Amino acid sequence: MSQRFTTREVAEILGVETWRVRRLFESGVLQEPTRFAGKRAIPAALIPRIVDALRSRGWLAESEVARAE
Repeated sequence: MSQRFTTREVAEILGVETWRVRRLFESGVLQEPTRFAGKRAIPAALIPRIVDALRSRGWLAESEVARAE
């Protein structure tokens, strides 16, 4: 089974506020992942796309990306 993360966990890994990750899904920038117990179950393979989307909105600096990867 592939590793999955909650919205909060992804935000902590990337060093951004939780609402920024959540907004990517709510606004349709990224397709909603499946949910488990009411929480998004974000696959680890989706994290690079989240990084790109955060970067394109100016919500994640290049230096922050280097630390997260």
